[in-house]
Amino acid sequence: VYKRQTQQAATQEVYDLVGNNYYNPNWGWQSGKRRNARVRNYHEPIAVLNYTYDINDRSQLNVATSVRFGENGYSALTWYAGPDPRPDYYRYLPSYSNGTTYGAWLDEAWRANTDNIRHINWGQLYDINRNQEENATYGPGHRSINMIEERHTDQLDWNFYTQFSHTFRNNSRINGGVNLRRNRTEYYSEVKDLLGGDYWVDIDKFAERDMGGLNPIPYQNDMEYYEKYGHARAAKKGDKYGYDYYGNVLNARAWAQYEMSFGKLGVNLGGEIGHASLWRHGLWKKGLFLDDSQGDSKKLNYLTYKLKANFSYKFSAAHSIEANIMYMQDSPEFQSAFVSPRTRNAVTPGLSAEKVFGVDGSYNFRLGELRARVSGYYTKFMNQNKVLSYYDDVEATFSNFAMSGIDKRHFGVEVAASIPLDAGFYLNGALSWGQYTYDSNPNYVQIQDNSGEIKNEGKVYWKNFRVESTPQKAMNIGLSYRGPKNIYASLDLNYYSNMYISMSPLYRTDAVLTPGMTKEDVAELRSQEKFNSAYVVNASIGKNWFIKRQYTLGFSLEMKNLLNDQDIKTGGYEQVRLLKNKDTSYQTYQPFDSKYFYMFGSTYYLNLYFRF
Repeated sequence: VYKRQTQQAATQEVYDLVGNNYYNPNWGWQSGKRRNARVRNYHEPIAVLNYTYDINDRSQLNVATSVRFGENGYSALTWYAGPDPRPDYYRYLPSYSNGTTYGAWLDEAWRANTDNIRHINWGQLYDINRNQEENATYGPGHRSINMIEERHTDQLDWNFYTQFSHTFRNNSRINGGVNLRRNRTEYYSEVKDLLGGDYWVDIDKFAERDMGGLNPIPYQNDMEYYEKYGHARAAKKGDKYGYDYYGNVLNARAWAQYEMSFGKLGVNLGGEIGHASLWRHGLWKKGLFLDDSQGDSKKLNYLTYKLKANFSYKFSAAHSIEANIMYMQDSPEFQSAFVSPRTRNAVTPGLSAEKVFGVDGSYNFRLGELRARVSGYYTKFMNQNKVLSYYDDVEATFSNFAMSGIDKRHFGVEVAASIPLDAGFYLNGALSWGQYTYDSNPNYVQIQDNSGEIKNEGKVYWKNFRVESTPQKAMNIGLSYRGPKNIYASLDLNYYSNMYISMSPLYRTDAVLTPGMTKEDVAELRSQEKFNSAYVVNASIGKNWFIKRQYTLGFSLEMKNLLNDQDIKTGGYEQVRLLKNKDTSYQTYQPFDSKYFYMFGSTYYLNLYFRF
C-alpha cells in the first residue's frame, strides 16, 4: 500500500505573495492538523510466474506470465453550486481586483496570511454542508455541496511472454517469441469524504446548468438508477458517482532477432509484428448520451510493427563505432482514443496509428580505465494524438480539445568521458545538446462536452515551437572516488538550459484571434516561455561490507542541490483555459497565468541495505 500527499503547481503571483516557491494550495488546517485534499493512494500487487527450460546446451525456452491488480486513486476537492474552495482560484487573487481597494486588501492579506487565506478553509466547508436544507427526495440528512472525491484507475493487467533462443555453431544467435497483453482498467470516481454532509447528489452539474433544470434527463449520470427510483442517486461515502467505465486494451505481438558477426563487424537485425485493439465499455447510461454511453464502443484495431538494426565495428580494442536504426508503428494510447471517455463512446476525430523513426551513431574510445564516447541521434515522432479537457470561459461550459497529426523532431549530440586521475579518483564529464521541436501544425476539433457539438476546428500552429519540460542542453562535470574496503563517493556540478514551458494549444489557433489584434498581440499570445538556465551541486557517499562472502551490508547517502537554490523551475504549463477579456481600445484576450513547479532545495536520501 502506497499513500503520498501531492504537490500542485501555482502561478508566480501566488509564489511571490507567499514568499516561497513551494507553496501548495492543496492543504489547510483542520483541528490543528495539516490536511491535504490531494492524496495518491494505490495498492497494486503483482504476481509473476516464470519457467525456464534448457532444451540443450545451445537452445533455451523461457515462459513467463504476470498479473497486476488492485486500486489506484487520487483525491481532489469538488463542489456544486457554491464558491470555489481552492484558495488560489484566480478570482481570489489581488491581480483579479487590481487597482481597487479590495485588491489592495487582498495583497496585504495574502502576504500576512490573514485568517489563513492561503489555505483551504476546512471548517467553512463543513459548516456550509451542515447548513444545507434537508430534502425529502434523497432521504434524511444534509446534502453536501463540497466534498472530496477519489478518482480511480484500477487495473487488471495480464501479460504472457515466451522466448526461444538458439546459438548456432558459428556463434550467431537467434531469439524470438510471442507477447500477449490484456488490460482492463476501470475508471470511476468515488465519494471519499462528505465533509460533514450526509450524501452527494449524483448529477452532472455542467449539464444541469447548460441544459436547464426543467428536464432532468440530460444531467443524470446513471439513467438506470433514475428510471428505477425517479431521482438521482444520493451517493454516500464509498459509493461510485459521476462516471464508471472500462478501458480495454488487447495486444498480441510476435518478434524475432538475429545476431551475427563477421570478424570485427557485428550485426543485429530484428523485427516485430502485432495487433492492438482498443475499446471502451460504459457501465452507466448517461442522460446526455442515451445511445452512446453504455456498453461497448466500436473496437479500434491497429496493425503494429517494428523494424530495427544495429551495426558495430571494432577497429581495435580501443576504438569502435556503433549505429542503430529503427522504424515502428504503434497504436494510440487509450485516453487519447476517445473524445470524452467519461461520458460516451465517441472516437477522437482524425485518430490514427502513431509512427516513430530513429537513427543514432556513436564512437567509443577505451584505453585502460580511460573511457570516452561521442554520439549523435535523430528521432521523428509522427501522427501522435492528444485530448485535453478543460473549462472554456468563453463558451462557459466544459470542453474537449482533440488534436491529431502531432509530429515531433528530436536531434542532438552527446559527449561523455571518464578520466582516471590517481589513488582511485576519476574526473567525469558529459555534455548533451539537443533540439526538440514540434514538426507540424496539428489538426484540432473543439467539442462541447455536454452536447458533442463541434465549437471550433482548424490548425494548432505549433510547428518549430519547442517540446516542453526537458532541458535541451545539459552539462555535468564531477569527481568520483572508489577506494579500498568498498568505499565510494562523488561530487558533481550539473548545468541545465533550454527548457520550455508546456504550451496551451488553444492560444495558437485562429479561434482566439479577434478583429483589431496586431501582429504584436498575436506574437505575444503565441510566444513560448523559456526557463532560466540553472546549475546544481550534488554529492554522494557509500560503503558496503561482505559478510562470510554470502551477505552484503551497506549504505548510501545522496545529497542533492547542496547550494539550496530554490528558484529553479523544473516544469510548468500554460493553463488551457481561455481567456479573460483585456481592457484595451479593441477586443482581445489575455491568457490565464501559467503555473510552475520548482526544484526542491537541499535534499538528502539515506539508503541502508542487506543482501542475501
